[in-house]
Amino acid sequence: MMRNFILAAITAVFAMASNAQSNSEEIDLMQSIYGMQKRDLIAKHIKIEAGHADLFWQMYDEYEIARKEIGLQRVNNIELYAEKYEKLTGPDADAIIRASMDVQKSFISLWEKTYKKMAKSISPVTAAQFIQAEMFFENMVRQELSLNIPLIGEFETK
Repeated sequence: MMRNFILAAITAVFAMASNAQSNSEEIDLMQSIYGMQKRDLIAKHIKIEAGHADLFWQMYDEYEIARKEIGLQRVNNIELYAEKYEKLTGPDADAIIRASMDVQKSFISLWEKTYKKMAKSISPVTAAQFIQAEMFFENMVRQELSLNIPLIGEFETK
């Protein structure tokens, strides 16, 4: 029963981050906070020089594909955590925390790759604005997840 509750709560929260089927949950989050879609937020935040818009949006789309794949890895790891939560073993905990760190490393790697490519092709300022916005969005998602995923042992019966 507790496992079902935890799994349902985690699934609801992580649907936002996964984007496995669509971007609708993330779009809903951004719209609820800012009243607009993520792409619109990026367009409003970043000042793209004339003649670079097509290239920027092409890079943005490539970035989003990679970001969604990382998000799916995070969701899969959270689902594993929910599945193992009630009888978490040492090896389970080790695998889950290592996978979580791998997800964070993947985000950093994606940001580095995207920044380098965008800085070279468009401008360092545009690239920095984009990465700064993406770090902000990722921190929002991580904060939401942190608030809604139980800590190990949090629901143990005493």
